[in-house]
Amino acid sequence: MNAPTTGTSAGRVRWTVSIVSHGHGAGVARVITDIHRALGAVPHRFILTLNAGEDAAFVEALPDSVRARLRLIVNARPRGFGANHNAALRDADSDFVVAADPDLAIDHPIFGALDAALSDPRCGIVAPLAETPEGAVEDNGRALVTPARLLRRRLLGRRREAQRETDGPIEVDWLAGLFLAMRTETFRTLGGFDERYYLYCEDVDLCLRARQRGLSVALLCGVRITHRAKRASLREPRHFLWHVQSLLRLWRSPVYREARRPRTGIPAAV
Repeated sequence: MNAPTTGTSAGRVRWTVSIVSHGHGAGVARVITDIHRALGAVPHRFILTLNAGEDAAFVEALPDSVRARLRLIVNARPRGFGANHNAALRDADSDFVVAADPDLAIDHPIFGALDAALSDPRCGIVAPLAETPEGAVEDNGRALVTPARLLRRRLLGRRREAQRETDGPIEVDWLAGLFLAMRTETFRTLGGFDERYYLYCEDVDLCLRARQRGLSVALLCGVRITHRAKRASLREPRHFLWHVQSLLRLWRSPVYREARRPRTGIPAAV
C-alpha cells in the first residue's frame, strides 16, 4: 500500500530517487540523507519502498527538509527489484530518475557529472564508479554476462579492469543495479525493468535494451560512490537460486541473443 505522502518540494523536480529497503532502517536513512546533501538546492524527490514489513518509525527521525521530499511506499508482501522500482518511478515527472541501493554512501558531489552526461540525448544510463569502504574499486560496470565469463569469474575471482584507472567515462555492456541514473523519458521508453526477473539480471536486461536502442551505457570513473556489497547470492541458498533462475532467463531471452550478435557501426557517444 502507499503511505500518505509527506510532501514534495516546490517547482520542477530535477531528480527522482527510488530506494528500496529490505529491513535497512537507519541505514537507508543515511543514504537518503547523503543524496539529499549531494543534491543541495537542486529540486529532488525521494520514493522509499519498505519491502520487508519493517517499522517505518525511523522515517520520523529524518530531517524535515528530507521528509518534505519523501514519498513512502509500504509493501503488503515483498516484491522484486524491478517491480519495486517500476512502481516507484512509473509516474515520475522529473527530468531524471535514479534507482539506488540502500547500502550506499555518497561523500562527494556526483550529480553535476550525472546531469551533464545525461544531457546528451545519446546517453542512456550512467553510474558513478563504486568503491568498497576500504577504497578498493568495485566492478559495477561490466561486460556482457556469458556462461564462460561467469565461470572464469568464479574460478579466478573478481579482478579490477585496467580501464577503471581513467577519470573519464567508459562505455560498458551493463551497470550493476546498485546505482542507475537515466532520463525519465529513457526509463519510460524502455518500459522500466522487466519484472519477470525477481532480484538479479534486471539491470543487465535494462542496459542491454538501452544499448539496442542506440543509447550508451556509461560508467563515470571521475565520480565515486561507496558501496557496502553483501554478495547475498554467494552465501544464501535462496538468493543463489534466484540468481541462477534469472541468469537462465537472461540467456534464453531475445535481448541477450541480440546482444551476442556482432556489432557494426560506431557506438553511441557518452
